Amino acid sequence: MARNGGSTNGPGTGYLELLQTVEPGDAVEVWLESTYLVRTLYRCRERLDERVTEWRWFFLDDGSLIEASPDGYYRYRTHDVVRQGTALYEELVAQDGALVRFEARVRDGTSARRPVHVTIDGVEYRVASTGTAAMERRGDEPDLLPWKSISGDAAGNVYFGLVNTEDEDQAILGLWTAHICLSKGAPLLETQISGVYQQPKK
Repeated sequence: MARNGGSTNGPGTGYLELLQTVEPGDAVEVWLESTYLVRTLYRCRERLDERVTEWRWFFLDDGSLIEASPDGYYRYRTHDVVRQGTALYEELVAQDGALVRFEARVRDGTSARRPVHVTIDGVEYRVASTGTAAMERRGDEPDLLPWKSISGDAAGNVYFGLVNTEDEDQAILGLWTAHICLSKGAPLLETQISGVYQQPKK
């Protein structure tokens, strides 16, 4: 593994798990692309009953967002801000919107039999998850307004996951704060990360 400026040995050598430990200023080398700096890190924590789940979301300097979580690793490369008052905003988060319907079906145990769908840019997605998270930022403030609007109250930071009904490897991460950010991406594979360069810890 490459730590503290060590050399890389190509993809598939265990670098993926190091994404769980990166900090702003560290570098991530994506195979056949480039080496990118970590600009912004969010350390996230969700408590559900007595269970606590922790994960990381971080932005690279190419604008892409990486997720390192118990659910796996993802890279989201494009982002769209959905502002309050727009049709899609209402479709997602209104009192009878997709997220509310999904959560109700999870509570009554019917979400698998009665999936909730939403169409974005002409593509049908299925709501796969929702939650709220306490989020601690390190590094630069991101440019995206919903990510700038992270609340100190975990209940104000709503995230959700959507999957393409035709290809479940095509996913959207949604973050709802003041507005909604929809980040489109796909799973990040071991073969895609060819190095992680971490600064010496102070």
